Amino acid sequence: MKLLSGALFLLAAEQAFAHSQLVPFPNHDDAAHVLIPASVVFLTLGTLLVVWGLLTEARPRKGAAE
Repeated sequence: MKLLSGALFLLAAEQAFAHSQLVPFPNHDDAAHVLIPASVVFLTLGTLLVVWGLLTEARPRKGAAE
């Protein structure tokens, strides 16, 4: 579940950054001041969740328990 949540946060980070670049001229500065920090937060949370998921949700090998 952590891997799926992390992947969704990474997708949200990409979408927030892309939308901050696609907003038309009069509102570009306002949108960039909101969406770029939001994409950084989503990127950080997504990376942490993916790494945490990779470390904790890995299946143990059969030979490792012996």
